[in-house]
Amino acid sequence: MTLTDKEKTSIITSHLISLYSEKIEEHQRMNQSVIDFILKNMPQEYKKHLTMDLIDDVFSFISNHHMELS
Repeated sequence: MTLTDKEKTSIITSHLISLYSEKIEEHQRMNQSVIDFILKNMPQEYKKHLTMDLIDDVFSFISNHHMELS
């Protein structure tokens, strides 16, 4: 089964949110919001599938299932 570009965008978004969180936990100074971090680091070919709703859904899922996924 091959992943769709939208599914790949969701996975990349999840990874970027996790990476941003790790940097914050390591006390690295982040001079940008998580949204800006995602926009800056999302590969260009997936940006067309990136929406605020997708970011909110992924962020919500990670927040609500963090302990279950650990």
